[in-house]
Amino acid sequence: MDRRFLSQPEVIAASREFVCIRLISYESEAEKAFVASLKRGEVANTAFALLAPDGSHAVRGRGPGRGPRDLYQDAAAMAKGMGEIAAKYPGKKAPGVPALPVNLSAKVGLVVAASDLQPLLLVVADNPARRQELESMVAKQAWSGEFEGRITYASAAKPDELPGIRGIGVNEGVVLIEPDIFGLSGKVVAELPSAELETKLAKAMRETVAAHVKPEKTRRQMAQRGFQEGVFYETGIPVSGTGEARDRARYKKQLEEKGK
Repeated sequence: MDRRFLSQPEVIAASREFVCIRLISYESEAEKAFVASLKRGEVANTAFALLAPDGSHAVRGRGPGRGPRDLYQDAAAMAKGMGEIAAKYPGKKAPGVPALPVNLSAKVGLVVAASDLQPLLLVVADNPARRQELESMVAKQAWSGEFEGRITYASAAKPDELPGIRGIGVNEGVVLIEPDIFGLSGKVVAELPSAELETKLAKAMRETVAAHVKPEKTRRQMAQRGFQEGVFYETGIPVSGTGEARDRARYKKQLEEKGK
């Protein structure tokens, strides 16, 4: 989905006329239900849809709706189709800066960052209103052309919401993190207390992006290394896709037998 469609330049350009949303189907019952509404057949871990402003499908394909190839032959066709949809619904420029695109939780944000081969920016503040203020400050940089699509974002009340990350020293501010290959731990690259965000945030983000090296990953490599290191990711809610649930149960049993 990413390589063939979503990361292609023509699709990225076309997507700027859309509101783009990523759902994490096994971390939230509400998001799982929404994913189920987008596709035909069994609820699984992926779905893809292009929706009109009223929430109806702007285009429907012949497949189950698990990815762009159920709708379009290739990225060029997808970009063309998106342009035709966008022309039907000319957008209105909203005042201000869009909200920071934070993940459901710090834990999910770290895994998503690792999956997308990106650093993670974590906003930390115990008070929800104050946390929202800091998110708004970060959003000004996040939506600038320099950083769009380069960093994953998450928000937390306390640093210990990421127990796998050691060395976080700020209780209110921003932490930039380089995730490990699985997104279960990582290292602190930079941290800024809230008082320094206005003057130092852009520089810290720029340096983090410049220093980031995308690791090479393959599905087979990740499976082998995960088994060797005993990695098993616990989802927020039970996996509902029959095939995936069966594979996870078999893998977990193999890990348990290996540990005996």
